[in-house]
Amino acid sequence: MIDNKFRQPKRNRAVWAIHAACTLFAILTIASLIFVLNRSVVEADRFGLSAERRLVANELRHQMEAAVQFQAQVSFWNATYAELAAGRPSDVFVAQELSGWLWEDYGFSWLIFSDADGHISTAVKDGLVVSSDVAGAPLHDVEDLVEEARRRYDNVLRNQGDIYTLSIPRPDRQSATPIVPNIHAVDLREIDGQMSIAIVQAVIPETLQLPAARRKPVFMTSVRPLTARSLRDIEAKLGVTGLSFVPLSDTPADSVHVPAGRCADASCIVVAWTPKSPGGFVRAEILPSVIAIAAAVTSLMAFVAFRFATLFAALQQSEARNRHMAKHDRLTGLLNRSGFDDALAAALLDVDNRPFALAFIDLDEFKAVNDEQGHAAGDSVLVAIAQRYRRRVGSKGTVARLGGDEFGVILRTGDAEADATALAAGLVIDAQTPIELAGQLLRVGGSVGVAFAPKHGRTARALLSAADEALYLAKRRGRNRVQTADDLTPEERIAADEEIARRHAG
Repeated sequence: MIDNKFRQPKRNRAVWAIHAACTLFAILTIASLIFVLNRSVVEADRFGLSAERRLVANELRHQMEAAVQFQAQVSFWNATYAELAAGRPSDVFVAQELSGWLWEDYGFSWLIFSDADGHISTAVKDGLVVSSDVAGAPLHDVEDLVEEARRRYDNVLRNQGDIYTLSIPRPDRQSATPIVPNIHAVDLREIDGQMSIAIVQAVIPETLQLPAARRKPVFMTSVRPLTARSLRDIEAKLGVTGLSFVPLSDTPADSVHVPAGRCADASCIVVAWTPKSPGGFVRAEILPSVIAIAAAVTSLMAFVAFRFATLFAALQQSEARNRHMAKHDRLTGLLNRSGFDDALAAALLDVDNRPFALAFIDLDEFKAVNDEQGHAAGDSVLVAIAQRYRRRVGSKGTVARLGGDEFGVILRTGDAEADATALAAGLVIDAQTPIELAGQLLRVGGSVGVAFAPKHGRTARALLSAADEALYLAKRRGRNRVQTADDLTPEERIAADEEIARRHAG
């Protein structure tokens, strides 16, 4: 009995010790799991926010780069430079070349010509010519950009006696992007109460040579507003929500932001949005399972590893999907213009070892199908022809939809130009073959222009221009045919260049 009396307290203490140890182990295990979970949430949020900031900042930069390229079509153009010989463009030039397309097609609200001292010669607002007094306010908002553009212009100007030469590095020979002289100043500014992309650049000729009498430049200031619609488009493209421009001091507590322009004061405007917070998703998905199997540490860690592997696999698949969508046409699945430019740049890198042909295809009578049968029928035609082109070209090249009813094909046929021409003729046949839709036969045609690399050029610009001229010739000679850049007579080449220039200007 005595032994039992002494053993009972010992057993109780041992039981309590085991219970305490088990409880402590459970508490430590749960605490460790909660710590790991919270750390994962923090890292997921940090990674997500960092990725979103890069995406938004890159998109703003891309928007500004695009606006600079659009402006360069006017500021880096012989016609504009010639018009400014008298100090200001003529009313006819403003009406035909500036007032319409810069506003309607590219969304520029302001277009101002001035000297370095701010004296305005011509101002266009929303496609309409306005007085210099009205244009004084927006020009005042970009005085620092005018000064920066003047410094860049002066830094590259070289005196060679009777003429001045602009010492501007030539663009990458393999680049497929338009030429920009890189003497501009660009920033995001609040103009007329709306955040806008402001660009200032001296108007220069394409020859990069100026007479001494025109040493002092005329500056072109362009303003392209970032409208509510453009912000919604950016939201849809990047997958963010609540994108807006607000003062830094007024940013909502639950938002993140990146600078909008060069301003760094508390009163400056930033672009803010509501973060997606992937960490909340991680917590909601994993915490119930962590609590449910806290006693089984090994199983729990295996489950957490599985859940994280699933999560990151989903993120990788989503990223791969987004990369694919950025380079491919949603309707046909072919490469889009961006993907086509990348493929062309890659082909040019090895053009000496692997010559290739570049074909432009423009569908004939496609507008009639759209007008008479509706856009759904037009989409069906585009999808059907894209499938035919993909099958015909196969492994011999790359097919892209460049926009509307225009297609581009890179044909890797070695030195056999005849093979490329024959394949292009097959593309014409594919376009002419009727397409059945709801008991009707839809009929279109196709004209093809072909240029050969490196024969017709070693740069994307030269090849695209040669193929465009050949396509113009195919249209001019009756459509539904193939023409190559070799087929153009000097007179036809001049006519083609003029027509292409008018089309781009319109």
